[in-house]
Amino acid sequence: MKGLSILFNLASLACLTYLMIAKGMPRNDEWGIIIAFAGANITSLIVILTAKDSSFLGLWLQRKKLEEQQKINKLNSQKD
Repeated sequence: MKGLSILFNLASLACLTYLMIAKGMPRNDEWGIIIAFAGANITSLIVILTAKDSSFLGLWLQRKKLEEQQKINKLNSQKD
């Protein structure tokens, strides 16, 4: 889900960049919308990339990952 959010934010910024290149720079009365649109995407990306995932699903997946890692470590120690 995190990857999908990042992908959509990047696609949105790419779309904004494309429109600015294809249609030219916005008029003076459109800058507020452009700044809000780009600012929301950039802020969202920063939060997504820096926040810890402490949701129920995130914690459950982390627990499963640790359980599997313990199984792998146990098998490796038995092999040696």
